[in-house]
Amino acid sequence: MRQLPFLGLILVMLCFVGCRQADAGRVLRLADKQVGVNVDSIHSLLAQIEEPSQLSGEERLLYGWLKTYVHYQWNNSMAEDSLILPAFDYYISQNDTIKKLLSYQLKASYLYWLKEYKQSMAVIDSGIVEAKALLDTAKVVDMMAEKAYWYVYVWKDYTKAIETFRAAIALNEKASLCFSMGVAMGLQKEDSASYYMNRSVELAIQAGDTTKIVHYLRNYAQLQAYLMNEYTGAIATIRRMEQYVDDSQQISMGDLVKVEVFLKDGLLDSAQYYLNRERKRAAGSEKFLTEENMASMYQAMIDYTRHRTFNVLDVMRYNDSVSNALYAVHSTLRRKDESKESLSQENLILTVERQEAQLTLLFSLLLLVLVGGGAFFYIRNRRSKLIEAEERVETLMRLLEDATKNKETDTIGIQTTENGEAIPEVEDGQFFRKILLKQLGIIRLVAKQPTSQNQELLRRISGITNHELPVESLLVWEDLYPVIDRVYDSFYTKMTRRFGEMLIDKEQQLCCLLCADFSTKEISVVTQQSIPTIYQRKTNIRKKLGMGEKEDVVEFILCQP
Repeated sequence: MRQLPFLGLILVMLCFVGCRQADAGRVLRLADKQVGVNVDSIHSLLAQIEEPSQLSGEERLLYGWLKTYVHYQWNNSMAEDSLILPAFDYYISQNDTIKKLLSYQLKASYLYWLKEYKQSMAVIDSGIVEAKALLDTAKVVDMMAEKAYWYVYVWKDYTKAIETFRAAIALNEKASLCFSMGVAMGLQKEDSASYYMNRSVELAIQAGDTTKIVHYLRNYAQLQAYLMNEYTGAIATIRRMEQYVDDSQQISMGDLVKVEVFLKDGLLDSAQYYLNRERKRAAGSEKFLTEENMASMYQAMIDYTRHRTFNVLDVMRYNDSVSNALYAVHSTLRRKDESKESLSQENLILTVERQEAQLTLLFSLLLLVLVGGGAFFYIRNRRSKLIEAEERVETLMRLLEDATKNKETDTIGIQTTENGEAIPEVEDGQFFRKILLKQLGIIRLVAKQPTSQNQELLRRISGITNHELPVESLLVWEDLYPVIDRVYDSFYTKMTRRFGEMLIDKEQQLCCLLCADFSTKEISVVTQQSIPTIYQRKTNIRKKLGMGEKEDVVEFILCQP
């Protein structure tokens, strides 16, 4: 019973660890349900998992997959999301269609961030084939859009980009696809660029997406000014854009596009007017690098066109300030990365030390439980053996008492054997017991010394009961069989004549002891056999003799002709 507190402590610890793992699993399942619904919720749920490294294999793969999915949706860097590779292999083999197709996109994007563009394109092509096989048109379109995007911005292969966009639009005409198609055609200087740009604006207006309307119109105006030389059309597009603008930054970008158009058209006054308006609007507010550089560049172009001179000192000083600021930011980021790496190393060391401490504690507790349990079972086993030995000694003592007590009715007349031993004329089972115990040496020991002082007797009895002294070397059954015949109506002779070939020696000896009215426990003691062994031998005897399970063996043998 002493080991129960330790077992309880281990059980509590295992329950605690199991609850933590179960809680992490529950959070992962909740996050998984938010895929395609709410990316922010997935990020919040994943932040609740304090030790992702402690997750089980499948849960860790799901955690890495969800983390990559969040970065993919937020367009954040995926260069560190290496868990997507084993997660990809795992989910490709599963029957979850959504995860399978998304896994192609996630792995392709991960490789794109690593600048392994050819491998990325191969993965996205495999994903398109899989999506077509599963008849998932939406995923086919999404993957084609990504593929076309990479054709435009990585390989500058506008022809393949246009082909891919056209195939995607044929499946699902979306505003974003039409816009990207228009840009690719504009860069290729194809006449159909205007159609797709206008079509993207129409679809955005139908969807009521103001942000996209402004973005599409501004880029369309720049396309008209730079690639199509449609200055009037560009100004009209910008004024159309201003109908939807509700943000100062968007207005500033629109004015800068107007400056570009008027400069190209040679209308310097109009260009200067919109440039001044943009700078006035931007004064006192946060400046953007692209906007500031464009404004300074346009001013230098206006000055050079008018006065054949220009001053780029302001833009150079601004760029220097930006460069210094970027250097400071990068330096700070490097220091943060170094600190983060240092903290990660320290955290890793602490985690390892904590795991080692936990393992040491668990090992110590396990060792303590094993030692305590071993001691408990050893003591219980010893106690059981002592009790069993005491019972066997008690049985032998009772046999000894029964064999040596004198009753008046026991002896009516005396006969003598060939060896000169006296045999009662009245056959008495006590005589057989006395002969048997004498062969075991117990009667002789009792005769030499008083029982109360006979330590050798107890030692000898203990030796017999503990199997230290083999019974086979003590009992001489060739002398005992004649006694059985005389005392018990020729039982041994009848048994051997009828069943001698069927029964082995030990089974014959067992039958003789049963005839002498020995109990099962007494037989176990004097023959050094376990009680289950005695019962099994009885069963075997009944089977060999063709008896029923409840028939008496002795009566059955005596009744045989």
